[in-house]
Amino acid sequence: MTLVDKRVLSGFGMPLPGFNLFVGGSQGIFGAIVLLSNAPSGVEFDVIVRAWSIGVLQGISLILMFWMLKREDPSRVIPAMQTTPIYVALGAWAIFGESLGALQWIAVFLAVSGSVLASVRIGAKSPNGRAGIQPVFLVLVISAFLMASSQLVTRSIVDDLSTLHIVSLRGTGLFAVMWAVFARPAALKGLGQFLKQPRRASLLIISEGFMPFTGHLLITFAIGKGPIALVSALGGTRPIFVFSLSVAGAWLAPGLIYEKFTRPDVALKLASATMVVAAVVIISAV
Repeated sequence: MTLVDKRVLSGFGMPLPGFNLFVGGSQGIFGAIVLLSNAPSGVEFDVIVRAWSIGVLQGISLILMFWMLKREDPSRVIPAMQTTPIYVALGAWAIFGESLGALQWIAVFLAVSGSVLASVRIGAKSPNGRAGIQPVFLVLVISAFLMASSQLVTRSIVDDLSTLHIVSLRGTGLFAVMWAVFARPAALKGLGQFLKQPRRASLLIISEGFMPFTGHLLITFAIGKGPIALVSALGGTRPIFVFSLSVAGAWLAPGLIYEKFTRPDVALKLASATMVVAAVVIISAV
């Protein structure tokens, strides 16, 4: 997901519950199809549970992130979420013996500082009436930590289960969380009505169905082939694309983008995204 309207999610015109139902449902359907047609064999039960838990962890993480995207600008939320590679690097050091050098500790400082900077709103007031960092952004710390944990769990089972089976089981775990939280009659009705619109439904299916499933296949495959800190770090380059697309969208199609950019906001958000990207570049280069 990239460009997000604060009033409705993803620019699709669908409220949050219906959107999350689709995200979980699409990944669950893809996963179920794979598992029913080609079930894993000779795999220990705890490996299956760990693969399923990847989706559970990511589901909770996404719910927290989507909640924040409804109340905050995406170019603030996304950079804060990109502290995930830092947690992955620390976890990989503690669990798998991947060491952190001096430059990587600098990257930790840059990423954390960038995420803090992303939570500063120029000219805005916090709930207590003071300008500055908003405590609600601690929700993103939890979300990023859960996402990092899911990647570490992935690393722990890549030698025991195929990439396709890991991603498929992850999809069923994501489905379980999303539908347990959001499956209400009104949300189901809204999702059904939305899917009856061919053009908008096809865009949703491609962008939030097929593409995420394919993306997770590639990420899981990469985790199995290289250091997890490197893979996660490269995935952290997304903030600069989100920022660029947000700015371009606000200029070219202001009706589709809720964010209004002032020069100080642009400078602050660019600095935040640049610091986070610099951090993950350092991690990937060392």
